[in-house]
Amino acid sequence: MNYWIFKANPAQYRLAERLKDAEKQISWRVTRYKDEIQKGDTFFIWRTGAERGICAVARIDTNPAEMKELESEQKYNVERDIKIIMRVLGTLTHRFDRISPQELKNISGLENLSVFSGFQQATNFRVTDQEGEILMKLAEGR
Repeated sequence: MNYWIFKANPAQYRLAERLKDAEKQISWRVTRYKDEIQKGDTFFIWRTGAERGICAVARIDTNPAEMKELESEQKYNVERDIKIIMRVLGTLTHRFDRISPQELKNISGLENLSVFSGFQQATNFRVTDQEGEILMKLAEGR
């Protein structure tokens, strides 16, 4: 099992509203690492913008494949998403307000989290096993 961070841009997707919805099934774009992301992996949802940080955790239920957006997700997209693109289906397992970047940077073992550097416009970011275990403990404590 691998860990990932998947970003959500509030200018494109209303994540705060989505996380209030009791529906657990969610889909997510895969723009990088399509040959490495796989069923059984865990991803942490990172909201970008002024209120950025990790605010949910999901289990990946399918390998990446070209598919349409779930109809249940359309109401959270700022613009209807009708593209057939690489996505995964997942199950939300944890939802919480957020863990801010400042809090994360102050935790030993998370100061070099991939989402803090490199190509910031990407959607999918690698997380080491050690970082993933620390992030899971934080999520479970929320």
